[in-house]
Amino acid sequence: MKLNRSALALLPLTAALAACNPTPIPAAPDPMAPFTGQTLGWAACDATILGSDNAALFSELGSRLQCADMTVPQNWSKPDAGRLSVSLIRVTASDSKQRQGAIFFNPGGPGGDGLTFAPFNAYFWANGDTSTTGGANLKKMTEQYDLIGFSPRGVGASSRLYCGSNELIDPINPPAADRSDANVNRMIRAGKLTALACQKNPLTPFINTDATARDLNLARQLLGDQKLNYIGYSYGTWLGSWYAKLFPEHTGRMLLDGNTSFNAPFEETFGYQPMAFERDFRDAVAPYLARQNAYFGLGATGTDVYATQNGLEENLRFITSRYIAQFMYGRDNLPLIGVVLKPAAVLSGLIKAKPAATTDELGTLALKQTYFPDAETNDLAKQLALLFLQIREDVRNPAPTPVELDASSSVFTAVTCNDTAWTTDLAAARARDDQEARAYPLLGGDSIANACRQWKGGPSVKQPAIPANTPPILMLQNELDPATAQEGALKALNSTPSAKMIFIDDEPQHAAFPYGTDCVDGPITTYFLNGTLPGEKLSRCAALPLPGENAVVPVKMQGVSPMTRTRANDTVAKTLKVQNGALCLATPTLSVQSLREQRVSYARDEARRIIERDAQRIFTAQGAYGLQVKPLTMNRCQ
Repeated sequence: MKLNRSALALLPLTAALAACNPTPIPAAPDPMAPFTGQTLGWAACDATILGSDNAALFSELGSRLQCADMTVPQNWSKPDAGRLSVSLIRVTASDSKQRQGAIFFNPGGPGGDGLTFAPFNAYFWANGDTSTTGGANLKKMTEQYDLIGFSPRGVGASSRLYCGSNELIDPINPPAADRSDANVNRMIRAGKLTALACQKNPLTPFINTDATARDLNLARQLLGDQKLNYIGYSYGTWLGSWYAKLFPEHTGRMLLDGNTSFNAPFEETFGYQPMAFERDFRDAVAPYLARQNAYFGLGATGTDVYATQNGLEENLRFITSRYIAQFMYGRDNLPLIGVVLKPAAVLSGLIKAKPAATTDELGTLALKQTYFPDAETNDLAKQLALLFLQIREDVRNPAPTPVELDASSSVFTAVTCNDTAWTTDLAAARARDDQEARAYPLLGGDSIANACRQWKGGPSVKQPAIPANTPPILMLQNELDPATAQEGALKALNSTPSAKMIFIDDEPQHAAFPYGTDCVDGPITTYFLNGTLPGEKLSRCAALPLPGENAVVPVKMQGVSPMTRTRANDTVAKTLKVQNGALCLATPTLSVQSLREQRVSYARDEARRIIERDAQRIFTAQGAYGLQVKPLTMNRCQ
């Protein structure tokens, strides 16, 4: 075939053009596409995920109650290096036309599972007392917001973390009493073995607050919301603040309740705890029990009650201190502290009078004692006395315990060690423990057993700085909060631009919302409904009366004797039970209330219980630092 001259003349030009315009190379795939492009498959929840006791209550939420699993990167820095699953549960806004977005919840820990927290609150808020501003606004919030609970990565229905090993932790004597080198070295070894067990799991480096905050942001994106609204309790304040610092432009209305010192290292928040628990017990709980001395008989003044606890036989003092601290998380449980202390005080007297007596002999004597004026609580006290004698035997003759953490305690350890550095060396930690064992005997003396002090490689993430465009945040803080001290909370407030705080004077429990007064709940719910923050940087509210000290009989209860209704000991024996060698909280007996009132009360109490349980990881993580005390379960008795 012959080519004409013109065609031949074009060949060099065509080749040159081809060389200048090579075939386009396909763009590299977006590693985030599998995550940001997913659709949440909201569907009816498996009934068992809610617990068998909750099926009837949650059935009333109907089709508004939905579950979904979200796929997240295992490593947010390398999205294509593995995947995890995060479980979500939501109750959709009852008035979709007024929907303002979604409110996510975190009940604390770290390691707390907040999956069912949203359904409990959805039912409680929608069916509560609407005669108050706060109550009416809570109902409106269920109309205008989806309420979302989730299992953070590592726990619950999400991909779980496990820390365990074949090694055994040597028995540890009560830390406040035994400051010997041998006992301190056993605590150090417990922390080392726990750290090693957790760090052997390849998932551990990716269980941290930074990753969970990014998981939350992905959930926000998949919901199609521009802003993330949030209510966090205890550790949840740390998580919420971390999110706001990472994603200020996507932070919506945020309540942080029971505040950590969230702009400082984690070590600071935990460092406040021995002092804060001691202060709460000494300045609030002991005086409260003294005002009920006619019933509890522990002392006529707070000083007397405080001396009663500190004067207990060494092992009983250690045993009761753990129970006391756990009951201090919730104000409604304060009477239970008196019920725990009374049989311990009587037993202590028997032991000191007969130091050579066997456990069986002491048990026989304990059953002959009178503890309380009413037969029901007196019988409970006898059971407690026998239980304490059994636990005392374990404390006096301890056995090695395996390094075996459940998912929640594993996450507690991973997050607290991965988030920020613990810089106090072992020598300095021991010196501080020696001091705190004397000054704060309730819980002081065992921080040296914390695994974070021997965490190889330090944190796996970097705590974000406070951004210039810090979004407005609302904080709520109890003055005598035992788990998150006011000192750390106020430090967080003062270092966070645009933050405002509501401060409840004299309140002794951990976290508060919803509190039940318009002074507290009014401005918080108004903020979620229309975005208006309180005008002052710090505003104050008065605490409610403690159980048994109600000053006013409500109108609808007139005609009922206040003493028969509000006595602190009124339901103690019906609430606290000894079962299977441990204490538990009994499901309250249903009264003549309507079924709806009963369910509202149950939902409120369960939401509160989740906060208390998930804030108590200090006692359960690392096997309570290897200490031989049968745990108080905050779950319902079986």
